[in-house]
Amino acid sequence: MEDVLARLRSGALQAGDRLRSVREESELQGVAKNTVVEAYLRLVAQGVVNSKPGAGYFIARNTPQLKAQAMPSFADGARRAKMILTEQLEQSLPIRPGDGRLPPDWLDPAEQRRAIALPRVAASDSYNSSWGFLPLREHLCGVLAERDIQCHPGQVLMTYGGNHGTDLVIRCYVRPGDAVLVEEPGYYPLFWKLAAAGARIVGVRRLHDGPDLADLDEKARSSGARMFFTQPLAHNPVGGSITSGNAYGVMKIAEARNLLLVESDPFADILPVTAPRLAALDQLKRVIYVGSFSKTLPGSFRVGYVAASPDIAAELNEMKVITIISTSAQNERLVYSLIQDARYLKYLRRLRERIADAAAQTVAGLEQAGFSVPRPLGDGFYVWIRFSDAMRGQDISAQAARQGIFIAPPEAFTVSPDQEPGTRINVAYGSHPEFLAWLAKQR
Repeated sequence: MEDVLARLRSGALQAGDRLRSVREESELQGVAKNTVVEAYLRLVAQGVVNSKPGAGYFIARNTPQLKAQAMPSFADGARRAKMILTEQLEQSLPIRPGDGRLPPDWLDPAEQRRAIALPRVAASDSYNSSWGFLPLREHLCGVLAERDIQCHPGQVLMTYGGNHGTDLVIRCYVRPGDAVLVEEPGYYPLFWKLAAAGARIVGVRRLHDGPDLADLDEKARSSGARMFFTQPLAHNPVGGSITSGNAYGVMKIAEARNLLLVESDPFADILPVTAPRLAALDQLKRVIYVGSFSKTLPGSFRVGYVAASPDIAAELNEMKVITIISTSAQNERLVYSLIQDARYLKYLRRLRERIADAAAQTVAGLEQAGFSVPRPLGDGFYVWIRFSDAMRGQDISAQAARQGIFIAPPEAFTVSPDQEPGTRINVAYGSHPEFLAWLAKQR
């Protein structure tokens, strides 16, 4: 199948061309004839090939799925930033240091397949509770207690991942024209959600060890904003984590400026429980805490949660009912099953080691290529590199795409035009030799 698709993309095969006979392909590939028939039939099912009885197999006249896999141009300025999520789903570029996710084979599908087979995971005939699967919410209260965040199940709301949790907060509390503070560089899907809500987005400088406190205080004062979205730990995209002193400073400013804080913590399950969290300092009085399993389990699970004060949790649940009714009991029971049988815990230990090894290799490769990486590392998926003088003003992401390398354009991570250009590197892909060789040439 891959051979046929590769020849089609390269132009060696054209629409209407006849494929080699089953016998010829079998001899050429060194496989059984049944294997060739299976491959050809799968290509027929995908619409790439047509079967003509008695004549053979032919390339279809119209192959839309191949067009969708063409390498994106990443042109046209800020618009191309919105192609990032599409590229992460379609994965048309083979070398992927700009990806936001881990490789699928890192996420231990065998563990999940065994869990799916368990009778307890069988789907219920009725809707899930609007709040989500109660045993999982009760477990999360224990997990949050280990992180020194005290709450009860009535303060925990299950969501379809962290992005959904953030979306519920925006739907509830952001109105057109409202000033909202975000970290810069920051998380581009958050920017787009806020823009769709009509918010006036105000960037707060994000340093390696947390938000710039002076900038946060000034922006909160001058903008009149009442909400600040932040990811203190293993920051996406900067990679660093907040210090205890900085976290305390954020809370003092929030109290003085009457800010509601939305704390995203998607990597919590691979980070130390003692890491400084705003929700632990505040105990969910003015902090809405957003967590997720979608970074450590396959994204298709789409399981996350929000923890907040009882009043805010109830308002978010009401918005959840209005918009989607409930989340998936099947997915939540599956996650709970993985947790209860200790498979998730064992899997996390392996995942932490793998990420640490990959991070060490990526950092060594980036430094050898001439780029500095701030320390300490945040223990998440990402590191941040600043562009060299030679790279400034160039369309680096477009140049990379022409080499089959996916790099997010720098403007995706900013809301202000005067930010220093740089980009996020996923440590799972950052040591790829072709990427590092290409990057070194850009200096």
